[in-house]
Amino acid sequence: MSRRLVVVLFLDLVGWTALAERVDPEPLQVLLEQYYGICSASIEDHGGVVEKFIGDAVMAVFGTDRSGEDDALRALRAACDIRAGTAALVNPLGRPVDVHCGIAAGEALVTHSPRAGLRIVGDVVNLAARLQSAAVAGEIIVNDVVADLARQHFAMVPVPPLTVKGKELPVAALRAGDAYGAGGRPDDGAPMVDRDAERARIRAAYDAAAGQRRTRTVTVLGPPGVGKSRLVREVLAELAAAGAVFTAVTGTCPSYGPNGNHVTLLQVLDALAHSGHSPRVTAVLDGLRQGAHARTPGVEEVSWAARELLTAAAGAQPLVVVWDGLDAAGLSLLRLIGELTRTLWDLPLLMICAGRPELMERGAPWVRGPGDEVICLGPLGPQDSASLVALLLAAGAEVQAHEAGTIDRVTAHSAGNPLFIRLMVESSGGVPPTITALVGAALDRLPAPARELLGAAAVAGSSFTVHELDPLGTPVTAADLETLVRRGLIRPAERPGGYSFVQQPVHEVAYGRLDKNQRLIWHRALAAGGVAAAFHLAAAVRLLAELRPHDAELPALTGEAADALLREGTAALRQRDVPAAIELLGQAVELIPGGEVAAIRLSDALLLAGDLTRAVSVIAAAAGSPACRAQRYLLDARRGIRTEVRRELEGDPGDRLAGCRFEQLRMLTHLACGRFGAAELAARAALGHAKELGDDYEQERLLVALCEIRQWSPVPLAERLAHCAELAGRFAADPFLLMPVLVARARSLALTGDGPGAHAALAGAGAIVAQLRLTMGEVLISQAAGLVTALDGDHRGARRHFQDAAAALERAGHAPTALTLRVQAARELITEDLPGATAEIAGLLEEHQDMEVRGRLLALSTAARLGVAPPDAVTSLLATTDDPCLRGDVHFDLARAHRTAGDEAAAARAAREAVASYAGIGAEVPLRSVRAWS
Repeated sequence: MSRRLVVVLFLDLVGWTALAERVDPEPLQVLLEQYYGICSASIEDHGGVVEKFIGDAVMAVFGTDRSGEDDALRALRAACDIRAGTAALVNPLGRPVDVHCGIAAGEALVTHSPRAGLRIVGDVVNLAARLQSAAVAGEIIVNDVVADLARQHFAMVPVPPLTVKGKELPVAALRAGDAYGAGGRPDDGAPMVDRDAERARIRAAYDAAAGQRRTRTVTVLGPPGVGKSRLVREVLAELAAAGAVFTAVTGTCPSYGPNGNHVTLLQVLDALAHSGHSPRVTAVLDGLRQGAHARTPGVEEVSWAARELLTAAAGAQPLVVVWDGLDAAGLSLLRLIGELTRTLWDLPLLMICAGRPELMERGAPWVRGPGDEVICLGPLGPQDSASLVALLLAAGAEVQAHEAGTIDRVTAHSAGNPLFIRLMVESSGGVPPTITALVGAALDRLPAPARELLGAAAVAGSSFTVHELDPLGTPVTAADLETLVRRGLIRPAERPGGYSFVQQPVHEVAYGRLDKNQRLIWHRALAAGGVAAAFHLAAAVRLLAELRPHDAELPALTGEAADALLREGTAALRQRDVPAAIELLGQAVELIPGGEVAAIRLSDALLLAGDLTRAVSVIAAAAGSPACRAQRYLLDARRGIRTEVRRELEGDPGDRLAGCRFEQLRMLTHLACGRFGAAELAARAALGHAKELGDDYEQERLLVALCEIRQWSPVPLAERLAHCAELAGRFAADPFLLMPVLVARARSLALTGDGPGAHAALAGAGAIVAQLRLTMGEVLISQAAGLVTALDGDHRGARRHFQDAAAALERAGHAPTALTLRVQAARELITEDLPGATAEIAGLLEEHQDMEVRGRLLALSTAARLGVAPPDAVTSLLATTDDPCLRGDVHFDLARAHRTAGDEAAAARAAREAVASYAGIGAEVPLRSVRAWS
């Protein structure tokens, strides 16, 4: 049993029911036997299987046991042969016999059983039958997949979409028209990229054969679609364009049908035959043409005739013989080519032998030494692949409309195969059926053990190690791995024992061919073996839900998968792999929509990604637990929506997750009001809940939050710096968490007077921001750099830093904090005694109600210092904050305002308050400034 792309042909006689009503059964049976004979012979000759005869209807399938990339083409040719054969029949009433046909390609389940025999299960069977019903006498109607697979060889004429029974929407259909010539449609004009070296080698071989009158051979190897035939055609065209005069003939081995060797040989010998050759040569050729219907000439006779014709042709002018598709040739043809290259050594003859890499596994008798050229066509490099995609995208208006990421997507997924590149550019998405057919044919040519190994590897993932396949019980041998590497299906990876699929379509087709029950078994085995448990358990849940939706195991398996997704998603979140975290946690939420932990973690990940809207919607859709309600209010607070901290949000005292999130909400509420000591207490309470939960993720987040809060809390600088040193050691291997710790350290060092240390800490944080591309990290550093630079005495530089941070926050929609930084930038103008400070502060005062507490305080105290606002305006507001440095800055502004107003007593009191605030935490630099002023 296997899933695969198959081509189904339905065909029956026109008017059979009416004929059966008027004619005796016995002559009808004679007609049916003739008709069955024509159908059976044509279908078998083209590599198909008659699945059943139903009265006058015939169902045939192509690609059941062994897929071919030309299965659709075979089905069409078989249908044309049957149509031609039945046209020669006459029914019992003396009238000609007509047929009508439908052909569809699609995925189906192929089964074999002793009782039922071959069975094809899938919608493609019904579709082919419906297409046949829609065809009129003599018509062959195909679906769009067949048209894509065969349009290189048959004209395809669109017909109006068909309304088909059992289909909700009309079905796209086409009428197969006339067949093109033997070579199919000419090249589509797409350029050949990056094959200059290979062209030069073939041209050099031709020059040597023609100039030295010595037979040369060139073997061109490569996987399907890499451009072997195209390369040979282009080189011959280049030689002719350059003035070379030669005869060129081609024989292409069919991948199906009887007497393939004879067909190929006849293509070459017939092209060389002329009216003057001997009767003996004529007899050999006639015998080859008649095949099984006459005495087939012996090997010696065929070899002699081939030598005669090749010698005669090369005697007139240089001769090029192209043997294409030799991987499908029989041993007798391969041996004949080897004998010809050995015996015809003194002719101006170039033999070009093209095939897939497996040709060398069967032996290539003409390759005997270093003088025989073997050209292995590899994939295009990424740059050349991207160039080809870009050229193809410019080929037509329809393709130009593709999404902007097409070049990157196709370059990554095609692995440098030119045909895959063209087909993927033309496809609207997914793996085009043409590629599925090519890959499926390549897989069916594998030895059975290698094919089973590839299927197991596909379940493991696009990359895998040999060790990871152990739980599947599939034998893994060095020989099978080498076969898969040599065939260009997998390649070694950097990990010890690691491999990866060369192309995404190979991985998808290898996986898609496994029946779903086998996939389910293997996914569960990999999860049980500890291999990417979340991914494989989630895949197992989807498969079990499709196969057996009421299975008693499904709820438990779903819970197990959700737990694994939550674990791995949280780990990704801790590592700041935000896209992976969103993907994993999103799957966990889908599996168990009411899972509060997964919803909260997903909300956190989306917040980190800057997608606040989705972060809110995820929580809104989750169950209304206390933890989720607290998370909702947390998100509101981050959006600037003020929320009253209500005790009912605390929920059950034993609900540690709800308690943790509630304390974080309390922390943010205190921060918004400038109560940093209270915010620190809330952060410590949240940290206690996280420790009780054993939740490392929450603990790490809260430790960093606590470090950041302490930049403004009443904690002495020495204690802050000790805390920063402790966290820097803890997070040494986690740059994302280390960065804010370094910024906090820089601020504290600058306040103590260690300018060099502060700049070094900022440089370390800046390197992390550049490495991780953290946009908001740049804002954090600019804010801190403003303070550090101001304390250094560089007020112009400080102003630039504050302005940069404000602009970035405005772009991100954080207006309150941005206004605070605008105030701090304006204050640097005053310190430098530069013009414009008064006007700037006056303008900002108009927006002071939209500012944070810090911004309002600094705006009012600066206005008082400039004499544009009374000192009393700031007094009541100052009592709301416990930030020592902020209180010191405001008191120092008020001291200068009072002195300007001539009130020295009030100025002295305000200066003493400033000194007390700075001295309380050890802020030496601003403390010196106040004392010097006093």
